[in-house]
Amino acid sequence: MTHPGMSQPAQWFRDEIAQGLARLVVLRLQNAPWEDDIAYTQQAWVDTLWAKPIGWDAELDTRRLRTAFQRLAGSVNRWPAPRQLIEAMPDRLQRPRLGKPQMSESQRRENRDRLQRLMAETGIGGMRNGR
Repeated sequence: MTHPGMSQPAQWFRDEIAQGLARLVVLRLQNAPWEDDIAYTQQAWVDTLWAKPIGWDAELDTRRLRTAFQRLAGSVNRWPAPRQLIEAMPDRLQRPRLGKPQMSESQRRENRDRLQRLMAETGIGGMRNGR
C-alpha cells in the first residue's frame, strides 16, 4: 500500500501500531478483523496513519499512540477506524524553549555596527521606495 515517493514507516511506528491493534483484537470487538486478516489490517493502519501530515517522531509520539490505543480500548464497542485513533491522541508535549540569550551593551553595539557595515557593503538600505 505504500506509494512511491513516500518514506517508509519507521520500525518504532510499525511496532506501536502492531501492539495497539493486538490489544484491540483480544477485546473481540464487533466488526474486528478475522485473525487471518490481522497482518493486512495492521499494514493498512500503518500505511494510512504514516501518510498523515503529522511528521511522526518516536520521542514525541510513542506515548501519544499508546495513550490513544488505551483510550480506544476503553471506549469503543466496534472495531475502530484509523481516524478514531488520531482523534483519541493527546496533543504533543511542547519541548522547553531556549531562554533569551544574554548580551551585553557592548555586544549589542558591536552587532549593530557589523550589521550596518554589511548593509553598506551590499547596498541594502541605501534606497527606499525606488529612489
